[in-house]
Amino acid sequence: LLQARSAPAQYTLCVGSDRAARSECRCSIDMPPMKLLKCDPEETLTFVNIPNNSTPSKILRLTNQHKTNVAFKVKTTAPKAYLVRPSFGTLKPGESQEIQIILQPQQGDMSKDANNHRFLVQAVAIPNNEQVPRESWASFPKDEVQEHRLGVAVHQEEAAAPEPRASSIPTDAPQNLKEEYDKLVQYTLMLEKEKKRLEADLNDLKGHASSGGDGFSKLTLIIAVMMAFLASYSAQFFSR
Repeated sequence: LLQARSAPAQYTLCVGSDRAARSECRCSIDMPPMKLLKCDPEETLTFVNIPNNSTPSKILRLTNQHKTNVAFKVKTTAPKAYLVRPSFGTLKPGESQEIQIILQPQQGDMSKDANNHRFLVQAVAIPNNEQVPRESWASFPKDEVQEHRLGVAVHQEEAAAPEPRASSIPTDAPQNLKEEYDKLVQYTLMLEKEKKRLEADLNDLKGHASSGGDGFSKLTLIIAVMMAFLASYSAQFFSR
């Protein structure tokens, strides 16, 4: 019992959901901390669950900060819940790789389940830039394989409230449309009556103008008065 309690905790991670991926799962015990690669983010992969988007994604950026080529592999405790592209590869010195991690649709509370998930990035220095097959990782000495763990968090984003639609009725609309309509009718009748009177005066002036008198100057004056009259009434009505 004392030996069982003092044993280090095991951390089992699998890549993918197929049998070949499951067969390569192994425990990592007291492996060196990550110095070969820089992970961005460093601690937590945060997924934002947006309404109408059932597959939120996150980018994990790996950068080789070692002087030699580095092979990497990304694992997760929930292989059926995530799609990782690419899940392994090789980086030259100073080279970076963006890993796309897609959270697959799940039943139940996505945020509650995902908060228990973990990711593990493994890295090992290699002499060339060739891809390291999955089966070859088991042959590396444990003291040469470095690891970095990341947690998972899912934030639920609420749907945006619809913007209030603008009213098609102006705020200064008259309270009593019938009253304004009656005023408009009265104003139209008044203009019609004034128009007939001015037409009569105009015909009378035309008769005087044909006799050679000073009818032209009176005609011009009447037209100017008529235009001013119509303009003043129009301005008075439409300014209400």
